[in-house]
Amino acid sequence: MADVVTFGEGLLRLSPPHRQRLEQARELELWPAGSELNVAVGLARLGTTSAWVSRLPDSPLGRLVASRARAEGVDLAHVEWAEDERLGLFFVEVGSPPRPTSAHYDRADSAFARLDPGSIDWAAILVGARAFHVSGITPALGDACARATADALAAARGEGCTTSYDVNLRRRLGSPERARELLEQFAPQLDVVLCSAEDAQALYGRSDGETLRDALGVELLILAEFDAGSRVWTAFGASRDSAASPLVEPVDPIGAGDAFCAGFLHGLLGAGVARGLAVGQALSAHKLSIPGDWALVVPGELELPVEARPLR
Repeated sequence: MADVVTFGEGLLRLSPPHRQRLEQARELELWPAGSELNVAVGLARLGTTSAWVSRLPDSPLGRLVASRARAEGVDLAHVEWAEDERLGLFFVEVGSPPRPTSAHYDRADSAFARLDPGSIDWAAILVGARAFHVSGITPALGDACARATADALAAARGEGCTTSYDVNLRRRLGSPERARELLEQFAPQLDVVLCSAEDAQALYGRSDGETLRDALGVELLILAEFDAGSRVWTAFGASRDSAASPLVEPVDPIGAGDAFCAGFLHGLLGAGVARGLAVGQALSAHKLSIPGDWALVVPGELELPVEARPLR
């Protein structure tokens, strides 16, 4: 039994080395990825047991994702294997200022997007779990994925799990209006909502955390924003806490938000909201120094101070 269960699509990320553009590349680096899988890996690295619920093709690419995740300690007992289906791909150009990092997706009609919500026994999967985490990416992949997310959240609430939802707006998957509709549909089953100020602005036309928390009726809302040269995470709940990291030039920015979610859940389950914010910001900052989507950090490294380095 895992402390935290996550649910979402596994992807394979392909990136040119040395910050090249895709059209320059003669080789591509392979990195397993996927928001909820990234969170599961981060939790396992910190010592919180995690299980990932997903659907993968029984192919070399699917087995690659599974073997790498299993090697990091993630429980894959509830991954369904599909014959003759495809793994979602995405291609990432890691940029340097003034060129931003960009992603190009090839994930339509993936094995995960074709899942059958009725085939997942959430009550059995969630026995003994303390928390359940999903992002807004998963229900945006299609009606079946949205139904499975609703079923999972209802079952998690029934099992007494802390339910966590990272808004994680992806405009290529749907409009902000659709993302808002899904968030409000799931809100009665949510304990924690994590959202960037940018996503809050896109969904609601404002980024006031207290107002957003009240509108959703959730116990805790975590808002991430930039402020005076720092990335700041603020918890709006029974009390208000915050944690900040100085802005640095990242080696690879992809996965830093998922790293925060992993660190936050690890700290929250261990010692409460303030500790969750502290571990989340530290893990997110360290992820920026690591190529690929995963925060491959050992717990002792999180005690090292994060030093500011000006962006170029």
